[in-house]
Amino acid sequence: MKIQAIYFLSFLLFSSLMYAQQTVSGTVVDENNLPLPSVAITIKGTDKGEITNFDGMYTISVNKGDVLVFNYTGYISKEVVIANQTTLNVQLELDIEQLEQVVVVGYGTQKKINLTGAVETVTFDEEVNQPVTNSGQLLYGRFSGVQLTQTSGSPGADASSVSIRGIGTFGESNPLVVIDDIQYDGLAAFNNLAPQDIESVTVLKDASATAIYGNRAANGVIIVRTRRGVEGAMKINYNGYYGVQDVTVKPEFLGALDYATLMNEKYRNEDGVNFDPRYFPDQLQAIADGSLPDQFADTNWADEVLQTAQIQNHNLSISGGNAKTTYRVSLGFMTQDAVVQSKFRSDRYNLSFNINSQVKDWLKMSFVTNSFWRHNVGPTGGQDAFSGDNGIIYQFQRAAPTIPLFYSNGQYGVVDGAWIDQNNPSFQTTNPLRRGFLGNFVQDNINISSRLGFTVNLTEKLTFESSGSINAIFNNQSDFTPTQLLNDFEGVQVINVEQNTLRNSANLNYLLLNENILRYNNTFNDKHNFGVLLGHAVSLQRNDGFTGRLSGFPTDNYEEFNAGGIDDPGVTGSAFEEAYQSFFSRVNYNYDERYLLEFNYRIDGSSIFGPGNRYNGFPSASVGWVLSKESFFDNVDFIQNLKLRGSWGITGNDRIGRNIWEQNYNPNLDYVLGTDGQSVVGVGITSLANPTIQWEESTQTDIGLDVSFLKNKLELVVDYFNRQTNDILYVNFPIPNTFGVTNLGAQNSASMINEGLEIGLNYRGKIGQDVKFSVGGNATKFLNNEVTSLGGGTETISATDIIREGAPFRAYYGYEAIGIFQDFEEIANAPTQFGSNLTSPGDIRYADINDDGVVDEDDRTIIGDPNPEWLVNFNGSLEYKNFDINVLFQGVAGVDRLLMGNGNLPMPDNRSNVLEYWLDRWTPENPSTNLPRIGGVNNDIVSSFYVQDASYLRLKNFEIGYNLPQSILEKMNVEKFRFFVGGQNLLTFTGLEFFDPEGGRGRNSNRNPPLFRTLTFGLNIKL
Repeated sequence: MKIQAIYFLSFLLFSSLMYAQQTVSGTVVDENNLPLPSVAITIKGTDKGEITNFDGMYTISVNKGDVLVFNYTGYISKEVVIANQTTLNVQLELDIEQLEQVVVVGYGTQKKINLTGAVETVTFDEEVNQPVTNSGQLLYGRFSGVQLTQTSGSPGADASSVSIRGIGTFGESNPLVVIDDIQYDGLAAFNNLAPQDIESVTVLKDASATAIYGNRAANGVIIVRTRRGVEGAMKINYNGYYGVQDVTVKPEFLGALDYATLMNEKYRNEDGVNFDPRYFPDQLQAIADGSLPDQFADTNWADEVLQTAQIQNHNLSISGGNAKTTYRVSLGFMTQDAVVQSKFRSDRYNLSFNINSQVKDWLKMSFVTNSFWRHNVGPTGGQDAFSGDNGIIYQFQRAAPTIPLFYSNGQYGVVDGAWIDQNNPSFQTTNPLRRGFLGNFVQDNINISSRLGFTVNLTEKLTFESSGSINAIFNNQSDFTPTQLLNDFEGVQVINVEQNTLRNSANLNYLLLNENILRYNNTFNDKHNFGVLLGHAVSLQRNDGFTGRLSGFPTDNYEEFNAGGIDDPGVTGSAFEEAYQSFFSRVNYNYDERYLLEFNYRIDGSSIFGPGNRYNGFPSASVGWVLSKESFFDNVDFIQNLKLRGSWGITGNDRIGRNIWEQNYNPNLDYVLGTDGQSVVGVGITSLANPTIQWEESTQTDIGLDVSFLKNKLELVVDYFNRQTNDILYVNFPIPNTFGVTNLGAQNSASMINEGLEIGLNYRGKIGQDVKFSVGGNATKFLNNEVTSLGGGTETISATDIIREGAPFRAYYGYEAIGIFQDFEEIANAPTQFGSNLTSPGDIRYADINDDGVVDEDDRTIIGDPNPEWLVNFNGSLEYKNFDINVLFQGVAGVDRLLMGNGNLPMPDNRSNVLEYWLDRWTPENPSTNLPRIGGVNNDIVSSFYVQDASYLRLKNFEIGYNLPQSILEKMNVEKFRFFVGGQNLLTFTGLEFFDPEGGRGRNSNRNPPLFRTLTFGLNIKL
């Protein structure tokens, strides 16, 4: 009986378990409700599961309370608790991060999870609507450790400089740019790509990622992939916008009456109470009441010269293909006027063609061409019309507001009624409007880059790739300066340039590159993943150009050499060649994508160096540990990925100038021979060569942490980097007079360090079924930027900065301003200021740094740092039904600018205006402690008084769009139709006044063409 009872109870228990099981079936679809085949469906905590069929359908046996996990590559995993349902339909959400898991690296791609280097990638939708005038500006705010600085707002010359993890050399610091596996010097090719042609941009920052490129990779690498066609029916895309631009900041200078009053005050401060005024009382009255408009106007030069300008951008692409061959071709056009009234305009035409074909089962072929033609026009001198004392922007200050824009006789205004001495040129001005329309400058720049590549599958695991590429750049320009005859308001001739001049130049630069790569990839025992790359590359670059000049044309109506000019002929020309040969290799290994190892080694040879120093090797190694794959992480649900990584490596730099190792001779020296004192022309050595010159080397260390939380919705990336550059070329060494030369060739002697911390955080989520959003940001803290050695050389001191051991590279160098003298007693008790007995109350007081009782050049010190302390970026996007919004903030903190070039100085000459804050200058009635008196003594020298904090946070890009509903699109037979409004530089938060905080170093950086904000309206159409 007992045995029968046991059997009976066992039968009941088994039966209850059988009845507890249930069958669940359903369909899994994507974000567009299309079925997803091969979706993995598992019961959480077990190895039991099923996959969906071709129609996305599945059936699985489960128990009540089980958790089904749905996994599909490129989509966010979804978990569902089973209750009593027998039908369960699931929609999976697209996982942007998963789609980006394969990222571009040097000479290939890698899974993001297997990366051990500091690599960041951004992918772009085809409708890149940001109103950037060059594609390099797409990098703003998207990458940690990457700083962009735009110093000019002139069409055709508004590119931004790029530095990756700070400046690491005394010479050229541009990163290497690789576009579709073609390598470029400088950023011109990248800047002139049509943004809509760019699929992704990857920044390689540490040595483990960059060492595979060896030479020129010491400053980082930017890899750009352009769009390719996809299999399917032909697609036609149009993306375009029209926009307007105006300056971000308009400087405010004194009006005519205030200007005249302060100019008289300057004369009094300099010449005493018995001074002769610049403007007499009757003239001041005429300025005040406007009774003599030809002689005394009230011109706001900034208002007259700065304008709203138009910008247009259009791109049309056609793409498609079949299972064997895909293609994409695009045409682009952009035109941009200047925010400065002038002839300046820039037009750019783009042509891109990309074809990829599986010719045979064992053979692939690819061909890509990216080309552009940029056509720039402007006044005489081109971009030089902005520079120098007669530059357009500087004339905002140099042109007195009392001078009219035009006289009533139609002539440009160049002097006012106080021009009592017609031989004194300091009272004349270069009318900035006239300068903007004077003469003609035309420049055509044509760049054609093409690459043809083949991939041969030697075996299933072994492939061979060979490619040839050419980058050809042709530049042609014509610069015509006409005759100039200009009268003042009384018809008296003021300007008389009777000779016209034509300067033409042409330049051809080409780079030929051949690369051959052998790849082997294999997996052993399903755990050991192994890859090897072996490569060889050779390249040749040649540059050849000439310039011709001729004057004295019979008329200004002809601007060609054969028009009859006969005076002052001149022709110059030059050429150079550079050749490189490289051998490179990479070994990758990972165990179960858990323990990661990579080793790179490259040998580069460069003709820049002498025969004994041309070749050098550059190694790197990196490791990674994916902790989240360890068994002790099995129960950690809130972390999906946790990876530690570290790297070390050496990269080289040969961008150091040419012919340093060869002895050169100066052919234009005069020698006196014999006793009669007759001189003859000869040659001689004025600079000693350095035959031992060799590669600069940067040793880089990086320690990183990658963490993903909350089902991969939250991602954290942290990197510490340290870059030490050695053997930097340096030229400033003491030379004994007995050497008979003026300078030595550069020596590999200096060194510097860059050290910092990068933090990036991104989150994406969903609210209900209609709202999707993402927010993110990154920050870079530069811990140290310092010149560590000059190798026995002496400090290099320019007018504004210094290269000094133990100091930031090119730190601002001058006098420390510590206040304003208020009375003569204070002056008498202070150290003598530059040995002058003219120092008076209202003058700036400078610190006696060495405490010797005298302020002189020995008291100069570091007064500011042009290198930023922080880079900060924020971004966000929101989608609600058919609406979408994107914002991007970019900022810099802890950076100084020296501003002395445009209205900042207290009227140092007899015609310069000042910014309006000088109304609060020091006077006996207003004893300011912040501003000195107008004019005065030693108030215009380089000092901390003119160093300002240029930190800022800027709404760099903003875009709001609306997609027409699907019901309307179907009636229009259109796949997509989107309206959008976009903007760039719309808001800026900064403590800097009167000038845009984003600018270059140097005392005259505020003389550059002003930066602009842009508002655009556009369409995205897909057929």
